[in-house]
Amino acid sequence: MNGLAPSDSKGTYKRPINVQKQIQIPTKEDLKSRDSNQLPGLIIGKSCPWAHRAWMIYEVKGLKKSINLHIAQVDNAGGRWILDPPIKGCKTLQELYRKCGNYQSRRATVPMLFDPGDEPESKLILINNESAELVKILNNWPIYNQDIDLNPRKYQKKIINWQNLIQENINNGVYKCGFARNQKAYEKASNDLFSALNIVEEHLQSNGPWLCGKNLSIADIRLFPTLIRWEAIYYPLFKCSSKPIESFPHIIKWRKKIFNMYNIKKTCDVDAWRKDYFGALFPLNPSSIIPKGEDITTTINN
Repeated sequence: MNGLAPSDSKGTYKRPINVQKQIQIPTKEDLKSRDSNQLPGLIIGKSCPWAHRAWMIYEVKGLKKSINLHIAQVDNAGGRWILDPPIKGCKTLQELYRKCGNYQSRRATVPMLFDPGDEPESKLILINNESAELVKILNNWPIYNQDIDLNPRKYQKKIINWQNLIQENINNGVYKCGFARNQKAYEKASNDLFSALNIVEEHLQSNGPWLCGKNLSIADIRLFPTLIRWEAIYYPLFKCSSKPIESFPHIIKWRKKIFNMYNIKKTCDVDAWRKDYFGALFPLNPSSIIPKGEDITTTINN
């Protein structure tokens, strides 16, 4: 069991912490002066819920004219991310991290925002690779849709409070269920997960339609990637099965609303999720059989 996933002495899953640093972001004038191949790049993986956050912000804010989007592919056998086509000559994400001056202690993870520089020989710079910070960076990107602020100052305290609940008990909570090493750790994780979902459900019922105020915010963005994967991944594979998601009707309504706004639907590839989760997580699915399932649009809209 030691190879299953990182955990503490009680058998509770512990997510590794990224070692990251934030570099100065290019200015609006700098970005406008660059050719398209000199723009910063955002690397995401379709199956990664942490990268999904960044991809959602990218679509909602309309950043395609100032940031190039790159989709990395999972290499299950090699346990790495493949860059196809290569980026700056790098065929894997690890190679790109090294080219950015990566230290051995830094994990090659998505999402990753990097700056290739404004000259052909410029050194690659890692801007940020921590999703919680990256969503705020993208929200404040110098060239963006100014009509949409996902982190308004008047709601920042509420957003932080939601972040504290969602990150530990829901985003990480599903992994604590799936990778628990004993029954006690699993039951605690499951209880914490569904208690947090009850809090979200009650809030949406009395103070919806969003988590903060009358508009979509970063709090909603941080929650959505976990809940959109529920039926396909976390319920069957991670044993998040104390209640079906249909037991939370206001969450279902909230999820459907987000799914159908902006270009969020294009960020949801259930076939990639099934392939990468069921195909890669050998301890949870030793046969590596990838189950069939309905289309994500059918799941959400029905």
